[in-house]
Order: sequence, then structure tokens, then C-alpha cells
Amino acid sequence: MKRLLAATFAFCCLPLYAGDVELGESDQAAIRFAAKDYAEGWYQGDRERMGRALHDKLAKRAYLRDAKRQRQLSELDKAGLLAGTVPQNAQRYANAPKRAEVEILDGVGNAATVKLRMDGWVDYMHLVRDTDGEWRIINVLWEPLP
Repeated sequence: MKRLLAATFAFCCLPLYAGDVELGESDQAAIRFAAKDYAEGWYQGDRERMGRALHDKLAKRAYLRDAKRQRQLSELDKAGLLAGTVPQNAQRYANAPKRAEVEILDGVGNAATVKLRMDGWVDYMHLVRDTDGEWRIINVLWEPLP
């Protein structure tokens, strides 16, 4: 009975805790644009496109398995991510579907949280409205798909 009450309470109160996007349509469009620049910049190996989506203080992280199958923290900054955004990516992903599904999970004021589904992995991103008024990705936590 306690479990049923707890489940009922959680279900009824879910809307109180679910993310609400309190951003206008133009901000949501700009957030989607930044996420698409990131994804398509990666697939195309276009550093300029990728770079305009990133905040200078970008931190990108994942726990990945090493050669011994131990999970290790992988970290990249903006320079590291741009270094990996190479023209060869266009060839590597030439026949891939190049999935880039953007879902804005939450947003208010100058901050937003986005889920980006790509080919083989998911990125959870935080974006901020930078001092120049542009939305940029400041944090990425990513996970390979099983």
C-alpha cells in the first residue's frame, strides 16, 4: 500500500518537477541552431561551424572504458574538441544517417538544457546566452549508445 501511495504521489506531482522551457520561440530556435551547428559541424569536420556553437570555457566529459575495460573519465575542452573536428569526419560519416535530434529539456533566462541524439551516442548539454547574446554550449556530458 505504501508503494502504491508513493507511486501515486510521484505521478501526480511529476508536472511540478518536470522541466519547463520558459524561453521564447526565438531563443528556442537559437538553441536548436547551436546544437545543430555542433552536430553537423562534427559530421562535416567543419571546425568553424563547430567553434561558433561552443563557449570558450566548454567542458565535455564522458566515462569511457579503457583497454582494461575500466571506466575512466574522458575530458575535452574547446581546443580539444575542435582538434578532433577534422575534414576526415565528412568521409567517415558519408554513408551514416547523421542523426541530430535536438530536444530542449529545460530553459529559463540565459540557461538551457538540451538532449542531442547522434549516431552512436547521446549528448546532454548545457547552453548559456553568452555576453554577445548568442547561445553557446558550455557543458556536455555524453554517453555511447549500447
